[in-house]
Amino acid sequence: MVEQDNEIQDGAQAEAQVFAAIVRYLAERLTDVEPDVDPGDLAHTGELFLELAQAFETTGGFEFDQDQALPLSHAFAMLEGGMRILAEQAAESGHTNAAAKMEWAGIKARAMTGLLETHHLSGSGGIVAFGLNDDEEDDI
Repeated sequence: MVEQDNEIQDGAQAEAQVFAAIVRYLAERLTDVEPDVDPGDLAHTGELFLELAQAFETTGGFEFDQDQALPLSHAFAMLEGGMRILAEQAAESGHTNAAAKMEWAGIKARAMTGLLETHHLSGSGGIVAFGLNDDEEDDI
């Protein structure tokens, strides 16, 4: 049973690493994804995305307070949109593997948005992470 738990944790950490790489990539390409927005306006968003990528790389997720739930849900909705744009671009250029990874990340970002919105509506903080036990929080 312990081996199976380690495999689940390793799989969740691998997913977190892939998700973090995509978030980092998106943070670095914000001006490409949002060409109509002043790059100065995107600086704060890019910094937030890089912080989120770092959290997923190092711990597989992050903890948040109730007052952070709504702003974070907006950030993850933006991530989802950007990931879907990049998935479409990758598919159009024939990079089906990259497109599939971006689409997967968009689905995960949507799930995280929903989790954050739920916590906002209930007035509580929580944890967003890959591979959490069901009795602790919802698994992403």
